Amino acid sequence: MNNNYVSMTKQQGFTLVELMVALVLGLLISAAAIQLFTGGLLSSRMQEASAELQNSGVFGLDYIAKDIRLANYANTTNPELNEQTSWGGVVLTARTATVTTANIPIPASTPFVSNGLLSHSQGDTLSTVTNEWRGLSNVNLTSDQLTIQFISPNAMINCEGANVQAGDYVIQRYFVRRDPATATSGTDYGLACDANQPTAAGTTPVLPPTTINGFGDAGEIIIPRVDHFTVQLGVRNSLGNLAYYTINQYRTLATTERAAARIPPRIISVKLGVLVRSMDNTNNSAIDLTKQIPILNQNVTLNNTTTKFARRVYTTNITLRNGLGEAL
Repeated sequence: MNNNYVSMTKQQGFTLVELMVALVLGLLISAAAIQLFTGGLLSSRMQEASAELQNSGVFGLDYIAKDIRLANYANTTNPELNEQTSWGGVVLTARTATVTTANIPIPASTPFVSNGLLSHSQGDTLSTVTNEWRGLSNVNLTSDQLTIQFISPNAMINCEGANVQAGDYVIQRYFVRRDPATATSGTDYGLACDANQPTAAGTTPVLPPTTINGFGDAGEIIIPRVDHFTVQLGVRNSLGNLAYYTINQYRTLATTERAAARIPPRIISVKLGVLVRSMDNTNNSAIDLTKQIPILNQNVTLNNTTTKFARRVYTTNITLRNGLGEAL
């Protein structure tokens, strides 16, 4: 008789201590992996934000500078630029029923060019008209508006994308408005450019022009996501001294000089500064939203201290044509 024996092998699992150790190790590895992933994600967001800022700020200012270098082009008979120079490159004044000596001497009768379409800065009275200068900004100061004029030296495209003939009159203004233009609230702003309607193709431009058409609309956004825009005028007085003033400061200086029977210092250059922000929230804890941001001798603080957008200041300085010349 054969006896059948069943061999029983003792089965052993993990002890509670081993399970706890494995769980802790797994959590530590997961935490490290999550931290690496989060750090990489934040780094990627900052890199994307930096690329956005560079594209908007550098290329946008280069585009503006190209046109501002044309400001005052062909104005060789009135090279001493101030707030009254007829056809002067920087537009500070326009003709009215009582003012006949101005940067824009046209039209001769109403409707005149609105004051809200001229160059302005902190301290000037804001316009209440849609698409005119409202001083919109995401900092504690109002943004500026710069208006320039020139005669086109060659066939070109203005800032609104319209074809301009050589020898045609061009007036353009740069200002901060809501983006899109149809928005009535919110703080999504961009730097826009508004230009006059060029002379129709096939028609010879009339110089000097007698009217300005198509000027004063919402224009086209040329730099998106701009939180602040500021302008300074570089001037040289009769002694050859150089200084920079805001538009409002220069206008006040010109009034004081004329009251003393002196000619205001001539404008020879324009300095621009823009504060550009990223498209998305970077969630970067290193960004201090309460810190003051220096921009062309202004120390501004942000109105929004919760959303951590990446921001950068870009500046450029442009010398005006014929700014140092004398009358021919």
